[in-house]
Amino acid sequence: MNRKIACLLALACWVQGAAVLGQTYPSRPARMLVGFTPGGGVDINARLAASKLTEYLGQQFVVENRPGAGSTLAADLVAKSAPDGYTFLISDSSVVTMAPHLYKSLPYDPFRDLVPVTLAVVVPMWLVANPSVPANSIAELVALAKSRKEPMPYASSGNGSIHHITMERFKTETGTDFTHVPYKGAGQSVPAMIAGDVLIGFVGYPAAAGAMKSGRLKVLAFSLARRSTLTPDIPTVAETVAPGFDMSAPLGVFVAARTPREIIANLSGTVNAAVRAPEVVERMAAIGMEPLGTTPEQYERMLRDDYERMGSLIRRIGMRLD
Repeated sequence: MNRKIACLLALACWVQGAAVLGQTYPSRPARMLVGFTPGGGVDINARLAASKLTEYLGQQFVVENRPGAGSTLAADLVAKSAPDGYTFLISDSSVVTMAPHLYKSLPYDPFRDLVPVTLAVVVPMWLVANPSVPANSIAELVALAKSRKEPMPYASSGNGSIHHITMERFKTETGTDFTHVPYKGAGQSVPAMIAGDVLIGFVGYPAAAGAMKSGRLKVLAFSLARRSTLTPDIPTVAETVAPGFDMSAPLGVFVAARTPREIIANLSGTVNAAVRAPEVVERMAAIGMEPLGTTPEQYERMLRDDYERMGSLIRRIGMRLD
């Protein structure tokens, strides 16, 4: 049995089971909160998932963009929502694994107030630059940064976002300096880089693909340790200027604590079926996303491991947002 047929059979079995569970949940529309502006990888992933969840469960799943503070504003709204599965968060894991190390205090406790549902997708990043930057390779960018008296401005999708910490790690491991300019998502940061308001930044493929292909942004490096099949000629940061560099945005789903386990299980299985659907897999591959899908228990173990790992990284680079 080939992989596509196996995926279709598994999907059919899950949808049949979800239809039975769906007699009680959901019985009305649900809200999917995204902590960034429209147009970036998190937002696109949420809208793909919302379409499939609506199809599978027979109720509207509506995406709401609530940008700010590296998704922690959206996370807090979900943490304080009714524990009924009708308000949930789609976010990179930083709201649990990084934010507690970056802020002196948070309005929510990441492990007490939020419950992980599934790690749905992994989103890598590309380091891009405005064409005015006189560097055509990652090594040239490092040399340029070291030669300048004033650091170049770089964009991120917000304080504490994966784009922010990825560049801060890059700075530390290459001995360079750049000035952080936070935006409320790639929908804002990419146009700012194209306009030259900021000069460089790590971005996901969906928001920057058009600019990368047209030359409005120069592509200098890839964030994972291995090259991307989308841009096989673009070297990785690890193979050029910072051995061991390997960064991505793991996108997960979270609900409020005390949400019934059967609703969490239903939502987890349905989201996993959605991201593994052949047409979604194909769409995600075309924009640089890698579908995963875990159980709630698997995702919680990963979050606790990453909480320790990212805490160590944040302490090493001396980053705080207080």
